[in-house]
Amino acid sequence: MLNTHQGAANSRLFPPPLWLLLVAFLCSTSGLLAQTISGQVLDNEDGLPLIGATVAEQGTTNGTVSDIDGNFTLNLTKLPAVIQVSYIGYSSREVRLEEAQSDLVFRLSEGANLDEVVVTALGIERSTKNITYAVQELDGDQLRTTRDPNFANTLNGKVAGLVVTTGAGGPGGAARIVLRGNRSISGSNNALVVVDGVPIDNSTRGQVGNDFGGYNNIDGVSNINPYDIESVSFLKGGAAAALYGSRGANGVMLITTKSGSEGRVQVNVNSGVSFETPSLLPEFQNTYGQGNGGTSNETAAGSWGGETTTYPDNVENFFRTGVSLDNSISLSGGTATTQAYFSYTNNRNQGIIPNNELNRNTFNLRLQQSLGSKLHGDFKATIVDQSIDNKVKVGEESGIVQNLYKIPRSVDLADYENFEDEDGNPRYWTTSSIYTNPYWTLNRTPNDDNRDRRMFLGSLTYDLTEKIKVTGRASLDRSNDLLTFRIYDRTLLFAGPGGTYQEGSGFFQENNFDLFLNGYQDVNEDFRVDFLVGTALNQRESKYTFINANGLLVPNKFSTDFGINVSTNSSVSQREYQSVFGTASVTFRNFLVLDASARNDWSSTLPAPHSFFYPSAGLSLIVSDMVRLPDFFSFAKLRGTLSEVGNDADPYRLLNTYSVQQGGTNGFIAQDATRNIPDLKPEITRSLEFGADVRMLRGRLGVDLTWYKTNSFNQLFLVPLPAPTGFSNQYINAGNVQNKGVELTIQARVVEKENFGYISTVNFARNVNDIIELSDKTKRVFLGGGFGRTAGPLVEEGGRYGDLYGEGWARDEQGRFLVDDMGLPIGSGGGETLLGNFNPDFTLGWNNKFDFLGFNVSLLIDGRFGGVMVSGTDANLAFDGTADYTTAFRDGGLVLPGVTEDGTPNNTAVSAEQFWTRVSGGRYSFGEFFTYDATNVRIREFSIGYGIPVPQSLGIRTARLSLTARNLLFLYRGKAILDIPGIPERTMNFDPDIQLGAGNYQGVEYGNLPSTRTIGFNLQLGF
Repeated sequence: MLNTHQGAANSRLFPPPLWLLLVAFLCSTSGLLAQTISGQVLDNEDGLPLIGATVAEQGTTNGTVSDIDGNFTLNLTKLPAVIQVSYIGYSSREVRLEEAQSDLVFRLSEGANLDEVVVTALGIERSTKNITYAVQELDGDQLRTTRDPNFANTLNGKVAGLVVTTGAGGPGGAARIVLRGNRSISGSNNALVVVDGVPIDNSTRGQVGNDFGGYNNIDGVSNINPYDIESVSFLKGGAAAALYGSRGANGVMLITTKSGSEGRVQVNVNSGVSFETPSLLPEFQNTYGQGNGGTSNETAAGSWGGETTTYPDNVENFFRTGVSLDNSISLSGGTATTQAYFSYTNNRNQGIIPNNELNRNTFNLRLQQSLGSKLHGDFKATIVDQSIDNKVKVGEESGIVQNLYKIPRSVDLADYENFEDEDGNPRYWTTSSIYTNPYWTLNRTPNDDNRDRRMFLGSLTYDLTEKIKVTGRASLDRSNDLLTFRIYDRTLLFAGPGGTYQEGSGFFQENNFDLFLNGYQDVNEDFRVDFLVGTALNQRESKYTFINANGLLVPNKFSTDFGINVSTNSSVSQREYQSVFGTASVTFRNFLVLDASARNDWSSTLPAPHSFFYPSAGLSLIVSDMVRLPDFFSFAKLRGTLSEVGNDADPYRLLNTYSVQQGGTNGFIAQDATRNIPDLKPEITRSLEFGADVRMLRGRLGVDLTWYKTNSFNQLFLVPLPAPTGFSNQYINAGNVQNKGVELTIQARVVEKENFGYISTVNFARNVNDIIELSDKTKRVFLGGGFGRTAGPLVEEGGRYGDLYGEGWARDEQGRFLVDDMGLPIGSGGGETLLGNFNPDFTLGWNNKFDFLGFNVSLLIDGRFGGVMVSGTDANLAFDGTADYTTAFRDGGLVLPGVTEDGTPNNTAVSAEQFWTRVSGGRYSFGEFFTYDATNVRIREFSIGYGIPVPQSLGIRTARLSLTARNLLFLYRGKAILDIPGIPERTMNFDPDIQLGAGNYQGVEYGNLPSTRTIGFNLQLGF
């Protein structure tokens, strides 16, 4: 496997033919001359400038937007040319120009712009006026305001109904992208990621699923280069995603990448540097040192000793300022028949943990060629070479953050940077069978994660007539991953004799083939029909091998050749589904639109005949075109859809499976613990959606409102089986998971003055989930590893997806807290108390954009309201006496509100040490005491940029310098749900956006990396 991976690594550069093709293209286009036009776009009624109006050269992708004065400049690819000018809420204009002009004035009149289009399923553009379902689109620039190694983490607050959380572990971590709530109990709830009409692999394999912890694997969406993105459309409902089949059941994030355009070669350079620091660390006490019961003891693990000298910065100083460099260059241009786009991007992102760093190189080439007047080709190749050094282990079990937070307040961590003694043993301030010196963890448990990924896409489109065309498309997405873990000898918990070496290799490949016919026909003056019919084939294959050498013949010689007790686990998976699909849209007099679609899939993972069918229907009524509305309204549309989407299962559920295991003379075959489900059914989600799109005040105010309801049936999940069956559990089809909600987007051009413009956008979403039904065989299903050491997320009939259960403070029948004879809380029992739900009640994003005197300012304020998280980190700090709130009642005197089991009011005083060690329990806590309202409001993004005037003689077309900031400031953070009299109010000191993993196990924090603040500078140059 090592040789195979090395072979992949040696092919990181483009094959010579692609380079030669690129050079030939540049040579052939470098002599093209641009014809420049300039002018102004104004409101026809009051003569005010229109900011951000689109001025485009028809028949090309060449265009620009007007500035705060309504002025524009555009380099044309040819003359004569047809210029199209459009603006939201206004009727567009088209003008034919025979020669270049510099004094053009375009006056637009009030009225809905019927030419606005959005990219929908299969990459097909549709008029926003006629769409019958909710779609929200982001321009690529909105993704590049601030940067993150995984661009999906920059989406929060920008799309109504979208919630993104990231798995802890440092740069490059996987993102969980959920649209309109959670649906699937055992499967993925991630939206399908589609690039240029074709799905890509966005698997989030190997995510931490319990609070014991581990390492999170990366995902697929993080490999997408935001500098190559033209726009992103979010297809939220079942009707929007139906044409993508079973994988679109959770909605679709549809990415359109940049392409070349006819005209002279343009070069764009983007270079940025950013600085990342911890922004939200636990609040520590700085009064008491090592010891117990108020007595100092320099070998104690906790800080329950007497008052002494402490080291306030001993935790903060362990972290570093992560410096990230992002550099990108792109070239685009072409002729009337050939256009090309090429880019190279290098990302070097340091984490805040020393030695943790991501390095990524991305090459992207796109060629578009007209082969005659009717045949058009499109080819794209993307190569990603990525390495991550020392991903951070999260969770309770001796992860680096947990080891760091265990340091007593009177210990100077700098004294332990020399982390091992002369005999090679870890230097530690106390004795422990679990925790160790964080510097030992940093330097003696290194790991590497390497990925080589290749994505190729090719399509041919033939124009059968002016109105009908046929497209054939093929894509390949292949990745090779290699993970290595080197655990030095004498590492607690994890090292075998001489050390441990682990190596994991993964291969994934996805092939997609599409063939579809689409077009339109004007039946008469009243009716128009748009249609699409097609077929698709999807093939996916994966191979994984994990080798564990739990001991080394030569200490710390990290190779399987030196391994002791070497074990190997491997798996192979193949699946295929075939599809036919079709959609039709009938438009009556431009104000009534009826959509209908149907799809049938044949999946290899389902029993014969492997088939499942699902339809959708939608209706759109453009009220403003049907009747005359008051002048206050520019545009008004009502819409509704009804849809059904299927979702197949993972492979190998139909038959019982077996594993080959070591033992005996030649090994043996063992039956796996999970019983098959021969009558497996596809999961089905039925959706109902209604909405309205209204624009007012000549398009300056727009409101988009959606109500939806989805019900997901035939959920696939495990139920336990009795031992005599020979199995531990079995998959069953059952359940009804319901999501209902509303989404609201309000956009307003608040100020439109000659030297000042202000655009404000608000995104609001509320989703309510209900578990209507599970099964007669079980009424409760865990979403991860049980109740663990803090709490466990689960689904329970009558409850909600993501309810968190843990041990609470026991109450009597009157709801009074119970204490024992010592005056200390009595626990309710593990998993007996509902602590809350990890999903927010609603989300709110407020985006503000200002333009003045050449400056552009963007400010995004983002809020998550409701939901809870349970913090195992906080419980550990309480147990050790290091949390700031543990200073109260050190000398005793805390009388807890409650009664004894016989109903006698409590009057027994306890000390802080007695109280906090009881409820935190060391590693296993009463989760209720460490549950926090996850409400938070923050300044998510801020940027200010200035367009630098550059003399044309320098050869620089554009220049812009920007200051950017991400997670700049928390404006509000939620409080602990238990308010204990006499104990200071406790405020959430972790970030709910950062979870233990990016799977369905959510709502628990334990040893997570702290939230970070990023401030950077960016320079953009255009030539």
